[in-house]
Amino acid sequence: MSTDRGAEFADLAYNIIVAEKRFSAKKVAMEMGLGYDALHARLVNRTPFSAEEIRRLIRAAPDPRFVGWLLRGTPFIGAERGATLTPTDDLNLEAIHMSATRIVLEAADVLESVEKALADRRIDHRDALEIRNEIEVAERALASLGQHLRAVAPLLAHDEA
Repeated sequence: MSTDRGAEFADLAYNIIVAEKRFSAKKVAMEMGLGYDALHARLVNRTPFSAEEIRRLIRAAPDPRFVGWLLRGTPFIGAERGATLTPTDDLNLEAIHMSATRIVLEAADVLESVEKALADRRIDHRDALEIRNEIEVAERALASLGQHLRAVAPLLAHDEA
């Protein structure tokens, strides 16, 4: 009996790994502890991904669209975890600066998508999808900056005392 359970997630994984070739399917399968055939069965939705397999997939193929898909329709946004921070590491301050700059660039991409969509004075379903995708990227960038700041702020405050 055919089932559509997990079909949308399998389609996303197939697009990222096979169609876009962002990650080697053989390497992802190995890092997930699966054989290539077992991963392929999941990518074509012959076998649904288990929750633990999805976690291992995100570890092996860290594309933010996986997390975005899982959190869609919830009040949550996925953020990249910052590296372990120390108050003496100037690279951490540079990372915060780069994260803030990234937000501006991602917001500009949202604006560009909106302006492109409105060129014909309407937003169709493809335009709306592109705009939503750009917004998700910008939201992740903003959440990641917040994560970096939360991690480094206590260290800097302690350093000033």
